[in-house]
Amino acid sequence: MSVNENKVCKLIKSLYGLKQAPKQWHQNFDEVVLSNGYLLNHADKCVYSKFDEFGKGVIICLYVDDMLIFGTDRVQVDLTNFFLSSRFSMKDMGKADVILGIRIKHESNGIAISQSYYIEKVLKKFNYFDCTLVSTPMDTSEKLMPNNGQAVSQRVIGCLMYVMTCTRPDIAFVVVLEGYTDASCSSNTEDNSSTSGWVFLLGGGAISWGSKKQTCITGSTMESEFVALAAAGKKVEWLKNLLLEIPLWSKPIAHISIRCDSAATLAKAYSQMYNVKSRHLGVRHNMIRELITNGVVSIEFVRSQRHLADHLTKGLARDLVLKSAEGMGLKSN
Repeated sequence: MSVNENKVCKLIKSLYGLKQAPKQWHQNFDEVVLSNGYLLNHADKCVYSKFDEFGKGVIICLYVDDMLIFGTDRVQVDLTNFFLSSRFSMKDMGKADVILGIRIKHESNGIAISQSYYIEKVLKKFNYFDCTLVSTPMDTSEKLMPNNGQAVSQRVIGCLMYVMTCTRPDIAFVVVLEGYTDASCSSNTEDNSSTSGWVFLLGGGAISWGSKKQTCITGSTMESEFVALAAAGKKVEWLKNLLLEIPLWSKPIAHISIRCDSAATLAKAYSQMYNVKSRHLGVRHNMIRELITNGVVSIEFVRSQRHLADHLTKGLARDLVLKSAEGMGLKSN
């Protein structure tokens, strides 16, 4: 109407599908659970926990409007389900079997997760189901360079990245958190940039990993390895903060061992001497030194043959890829 052309409508209730809807939903959920005694994990603000003085309780992991509830026993899970159902319209799917395309299998010695069904679905969707199988993620003779030929669908890349970040690090018990970090110097033939790779294991299984192009040009293998070490240092500090706020985790948390296959990088990490030739690494060096001094990490040497992050920076032979996959807790169906 022309008389109201300079006016807007104010929504009393957020509508599903609008930009602000996810924020409003999370804010509402946040207020409800926090007012009932649940604690927010400040390292990951979609994780909530509630435990009594006897160590009984639950951990809620929220992803948009899907959630996983971990409990010390069935009673605690049922109490949480009853509380949430009284405040939200929700459906109890029972024992976790599949969530977000990830299949959960309960085994006698732990829990295994798989995305085989999701991978098959993606292959069929993009007409690659009958493609020829290969034994390694990347040919050892291949070098990274910009794609100037056939266009690759961003949807295909997105699907592969989802698999990579959830269950397949091979394409990118006192329980101890340990890490491996590696770099491939000047692996990109176009701009001579290097590639960083890292993987962190908890209880013998990979829980966090990454393979990323370095944003700065390094002049030596030691420098590229140190840039990768600094990136892993940021990740390990976040992981420690996440574990610190899980009530069941024993405190204090022991220092986390990060292993690399460069003796020069190891020496640089523990050195307090200033070298003008590597002043561009100053901030990264100070950060690593602080993590070591504060007892957050220790840096240890590992031979390349036993390095679990080696395949995240370069193509390897089949036996080395299988060895790395086994070391990260991966197994074939």
